[in-house]
Amino acid sequence: MHLLKMQIAVIGAGIVGASIAYHLARRGARVRLFDEGPAPAAGVTGKAFGWVNLINGDPTTNYGNYRIRREAISEYQRLKVALPEALQHARSGSLTWRATAAETEALVQEHQAAGATVELVDAKTIAWWEPELRDVPECAAFSPDDLALDPTQLTQTFVRAAIAFGATAHFDQKIIALETSDGRIAGVRTAEQGVSAEVVVLAIGTSVDMLISSFGLAIGVESSPAVLLQFSADRPFLNHILRGPDLELRQRPDHSLLSAASYGGDSEDSRPVAIGYRLLDAMRRKLALPDGVELQQAVIGHRPVFADGFPRLGFLPGAEGIYVAVAHPGIILAPLLGRLAMEEIIEGQRSTLVPGFDVAAFPAS
Repeated sequence: MHLLKMQIAVIGAGIVGASIAYHLARRGARVRLFDEGPAPAAGVTGKAFGWVNLINGDPTTNYGNYRIRREAISEYQRLKVALPEALQHARSGSLTWRATAAETEALVQEHQAAGATVELVDAKTIAWWEPELRDVPECAAFSPDDLALDPTQLTQTFVRAAIAFGATAHFDQKIIALETSDGRIAGVRTAEQGVSAEVVVLAIGTSVDMLISSFGLAIGVESSPAVLLQFSADRPFLNHILRGPDLELRQRPDHSLLSAASYGGDSEDSRPVAIGYRLLDAMRRKLALPDGVELQQAVIGHRPVFADGFPRLGFLPGAEGIYVAVAHPGIILAPLLGRLAMEEIIEGQRSTLVPGFDVAAFPAS
């Protein structure tokens, strides 16, 4: 059977799965997209900050991962051409600073040496660009190519585009098992029915190991919880993404504010709401906030991570026809991983950007 006539099931309608479904359908494959949630981005994608950046990568100790990030930023430029509606509401540019000017200068130098588009700007420039910033740092790293985008909106755009190219999308459909025949994938089973597929793409984050455990395999995915905070605001007053030692903040087109924070555990002080109120106090000290800025939402997203920092993308050894796509940061990498997955599944071309699997190192427990 010609590969483009094959039925491909993509499991997971987060941003990575939606991107893969779009790229496969655009190439002409027959795609069925499944998700246990009621709509695209119902899981961790909908709880993401939405910052496409290179400045948070590490060019010194993990250059391989940094190289993937850099290629992912370039992929967003290609996406603007191929799917203009995907980024129509995105805003560009970020300002990042460390605790001291010397640390910020070193940060800029590290990224410039690695070929990143970043420059050092002084306090006068920062104050001009961000007049509501009370606590202006001596200097900051300005990244003009960074994007602030709505991950849910981008995921929905991918799904709509995939459907326009002939894909079908099925929500509230939990996959309970993978079915095999003669040693290779034959399809998937929901609570209601079996669905035939010659290739199954697993883009379900931290849940992948549960589905592949029946093959005696695991990929070593771990959960890294983070808190997404949303605050009300009635007017625009920030022009860039801002990140300082105790501040990570951006403003959305509807004027609401988003911030991200690490989640430290289940203690009273670590609850998402408590984190949100502490951040609100910090915002009031550091910014001339409009009247009426209040905490609206505080949610936890469980990001899928790996000890080596690399995404997992490719056919799973020992389980013919199963393709795994799990990554953090998914928002940054999704367009690139969608294209790379399509090229490997449809054209048989595997990218050298992403390391191969070593599932033997992670046997299922």
